[in-house]
Amino acid sequence: MKKQKDGVSASSLFLCKTFELRYNRNMSVHSAKITSENLLNAVVNLPKNEFERLIANAKKLRRTLPENKEVRLIKKINESVLSDAERVRFSELIEKRQSENISESELDELTALTERGEELNVKRLKYLVEIADIRNKSLREVMKELEIFPPQTV
Repeated sequence: MKKQKDGVSASSLFLCKTFELRYNRNMSVHSAKITSENLLNAVVNLPKNEFERLIANAKKLRRTLPENKEVRLIKKINESVLSDAERVRFSELIEKRQSENISESELDELTALTERGEELNVKRLKYLVEIADIRNKSLREVMKELEIFPPQTV
């Protein structure tokens, strides 16, 4: 592999230039010269130490890039759910209510969990509407693309 005068290989220089590219709103590369195939071929040919340095630099770069609004909204959607413990308890309380073996305090707890779940669903829906606006699509289309389906009711 040919070394540049500062000791950096040509493929490493190629990769560094790649990471300097700026991205538009849709995350597409502004330069048509660099393809993902070219990038992967260059990465495969890197010596181990350069590969490790590339990965470390890519991680640093990723931490410094502003996060895409849609990515932030999807993260918020994923965070806007009852915790595992709350879902388990909710199911337990539903079973107790269906078997008519629920105490007054458990019924209050079930009501509180139901209200919390509904509040979280409203937040999720708000975030989905924002994503639909960004994508200029209907809410239904976005939900299908993200594989988010309303719960089935009986």
